[in-house]
Parts: sequence; structure tokens; C-alpha cells
Amino acid sequence: MPDDTQITSAVNSTSRRQFMGYAALFGGGMALVSCGVAFPELTAAEKQDIDILNYALTLEYLEAEFYAAFIGSGPYAGKLSNPRVIQYAKEIAAHEASHVEALKKTIISLRGTPVAKPTFDFSPLIGNATVNDQLFLQLAAVLEPVGVRAYLGQVARLSNPQLIAAAAAIHAVEANHVSAVQELRVKLGFNTTPERQTDIAPQSVTRPNSTAAADFDPNYAPAPTALWKALTMAEVLAIVKPVIK
Repeated sequence: MPDDTQITSAVNSTSRRQFMGYAALFGGGMALVSCGVAFPELTAAEKQDIDILNYALTLEYLEAEFYAAFIGSGPYAGKLSNPRVIQYAKEIAAHEASHVEALKKTIISLRGTPVAKPTFDFSPLIGNATVNDQLFLQLAAVLEPVGVRAYLGQVARLSNPQLIAAAAAIHAVEANHVSAVQELRVKLGFNTTPERQTDIAPQSVTRPNSTAAADFDPNYAPAPTALWKALTMAEVLAIVKPVIK
């Protein structure tokens, strides 16, 4: 089994480089937009692509805000104590921030308007629990697979092949995040059923269709299953609604 440094390095090596490379494909279009070049009316397919990217941007805003909350000047900064956990939080925060910027640039290059960043409040997920390494990793184990399954649910609806490749790049990185957080939870003794493979994380076996956080099970294998099951946009938005003000 790889150590924590190998895990986080592998995740880090595929994130900004891969997706920013795809985002650069649209740089020329953004330059033309900034120069005021006239374009024809957006097609229905182009509008749908932009809508999907804005949906993805909202989820990336959420994930970036979550990790930022536990580092730097975030509201829960100082609550983490294990150096490996702190390293994970900082590196994944950087990944998610890069995803946000890349999506915003891509949306603009496609003549769309990036959605504004919502106000997030993670206290409904935390409740009266003690904020520490274990809780942070438990929440990460719940949030990360939602992102994976959200991308999977929308990628087939994109009409632009370059956008499909870019979405696949982010999807791969988010899946790496899932494995990395569960590897870390196993090492620290926080994952009670590390052998449980699943294709519906974080949803549980007993309540596989629930979108309520109280019904989720954060304990599953670092390699969840051979195949993931997609989440619809409606299901994802129902899951994240409690933390969006």
C-alpha cells in the first residue's frame, strides 16, 4: 500500500496540470470575447453545455470552500492536528481552487457567465460534533463521491468533445480524492468497514436513494467498486442544499 506522501503526490500530479491543459484549449475563444468580436446566437446545445459547466462550478465552489474552511484563516482552521491530515487538506484545497478558476475561464470563453459563488454554511453537517481530524475526513469521505457521481451524471449531456475530455479529467481527479481520503481514514483507524465496496457512496446500503446526510455511510473501501453509479442533477442539488444559504 502506498504511503500518504505517495498518495497525495499522485493526486497532485494529475490535477492542475491535466485540467488546466484542457482549459487552455479555450483560451483563444476567451481572447476573442474580450476583443468584442461578434458571434452568432448560442445554440441550444451550447447553452446546455454552459448550464452544465455552471452546475459543475457550483459544486467546485462548494468543495473549495469546504477545504478552505479547515486551513489558513478558515472558520475551522486550527482544528486539525495530524500533519498528514493537514497536508491532505491543503493539497486538495489547491486542487479545488484550480478547478474553480479553470471552469470560470472556460465558461467565459464559451460566451457564458459564470454563476456567482453561493454562501456556504457547513454547520448543518457538523451539528454539535467535535471538529477534529476524524470529523473532517468523515465529511470529505461524504462530499467527494458526490462530486464524482455528479460529473458522471452530466458528462454524456455535453455536446462539445473538448468539454467532455475536460470533464473526464476533473472526474478522474475527484475519484483520486475519494481513494486518498479513504486510504488516510484507514491508516488512522477512522474507517470501520474499509473492505466494503460500493458504487453508491456516500449513500448507504439500507437507504440507497436517500439524499439526507444523516443517512449516508462514510465507511467504504478506498477503491469503492469497479463502476460508479451516476447521480442526477436533482439528486446532487438535494444533497448539497442544506449547506447552501
